[in-house]
Amino acid sequence: MSQTKIIFYQSLPARIGILLCNFTIPLWGILAPTLAAAAALLSIILLFGVFFIPGEFQTIPLITISGSCFYLTMLFFIGTMLKGSLQDNKILVSEDGLTVPVLTSLSNKMRRFIEWREIKSIALTGELDHIDSLNLHILLEQGKICLGLRGMSSNDIEYLLVSMSNWLPAPAQDMRLQELKESLWNSDNLEPAESLSFTKMWEDELNDRFSATAYIPLSPNQKLLDGNIKVIKQIAFGGWSAVYLVQESNTKLKVLKECVLPPLANNELKLKAEAMFSREAHLLMKLDHPKIVRVYEHFKHDNRQYLLLDYVSGQNLRQMVRLQGPLHQLDVLDYAEQMADILVYLHLLEPPMVHRDLTPDNIVVNVDKVMLIDFGAANEIIGTATGTLIGKQGYIAPEQFRGHATTSSDLYALGATIHFMLCGREPEALCRSSPKDFVIVSDVLDQLVQTLTEQDQSKRPESAKAVKEQIVAIRQGWQWQLR
Repeated sequence: MSQTKIIFYQSLPARIGILLCNFTIPLWGILAPTLAAAAALLSIILLFGVFFIPGEFQTIPLITISGSCFYLTMLFFIGTMLKGSLQDNKILVSEDGLTVPVLTSLSNKMRRFIEWREIKSIALTGELDHIDSLNLHILLEQGKICLGLRGMSSNDIEYLLVSMSNWLPAPAQDMRLQELKESLWNSDNLEPAESLSFTKMWEDELNDRFSATAYIPLSPNQKLLDGNIKVIKQIAFGGWSAVYLVQESNTKLKVLKECVLPPLANNELKLKAEAMFSREAHLLMKLDHPKIVRVYEHFKHDNRQYLLLDYVSGQNLRQMVRLQGPLHQLDVLDYAEQMADILVYLHLLEPPMVHRDLTPDNIVVNVDKVMLIDFGAANEIIGTATGTLIGKQGYIAPEQFRGHATTSSDLYALGATIHFMLCGREPEALCRSSPKDFVIVSDVLDQLVQTLTEQDQSKRPESAKAVKEQIVAIRQGWQWQLR
């Protein structure tokens, strides 16, 4: 099932229509049903009166009043349905296509769902400097749709444009769409509150992880791989690493992660780090899991190492908790089960893959589905050459501090991440975590976190599969109690 993004949208006619509906609601919403009810009651009285009051003309007022009752009732239902249609203010975007509001679909014979393959062309009209004046004219095989960008948030516009870049063939796209994307990315108008983009997510992560930059990053429009990859925008950089939003072969957007070895590192460490990066990069490219970001390519250019990854939108868990506060226990269990499923996949590989850096920063939530977006390969090459630890201290198991990370170390990080989701605060480094010390939480969930963050790894669950089974059992127990 494809992921769906909800974009709130209301056209100018819809806003005017809602205003008129609200203004006239005393007539059709209050007066009409009241008069209809009175007319129905009077019709019943007259109907019975026919048998007692002689005269053939007794039926005339009965027919008139019954007709009035019918029309007043219809007025009420039409007004209710019209207001409901005008209040339909959501555009649904997925890899399958677009679902537009009812009023917007009038020019498309009331067909609300539009498959990407149906779109013949998209034209952008209006001034790029005035987003409220812009309109997207979507020409279909059998119809057309016009979407005004007025009232849409910058992040929603960005998501819509990126979706079109990813899922529409290049001939169907207006060149001005790319100009609008670049204008948005360079304007700093993306809103961090409601719909943090992948751009902002990476920026937050790298600002936390690295110090001030010590090398010259790539510039916008710079090209790599014989011109097949063009840098659109520098997302974030710091220390000896950077992340860019890039366009591959003038079509799909990707994320490029760059690593540079410090020039002062000795040759032996450099060779070891490069070999490790190359080995891990090739392992990542073989991964195939719906909840793990796809790594497409690894290459070296001008003594810099690069990873080309999928573009993923959504909020990471840290941003989600910052905005919403501690998460509900049922949501925490849902996300934890999905993370455990990822670890089951990684740990059952031959040889098992230890993530080493499972933190709230590296888990993105997109429509209730979690995605693991960073494997730390780029961080590990830097760590090897500079002697820096990988991962944030509160999420690192004791054995990982000593340089002996195991699959159990990932379970420790999972427990620390669950603690963060429940409490909204960082777990204490090298300590067994207990969410109950800070928030009200069930005994079984608190015990799970304590067991996962045991300092002695022999006391932790034996595998990610066992952890997933525990989480499923806790969820099923709660769902049974809620029935």
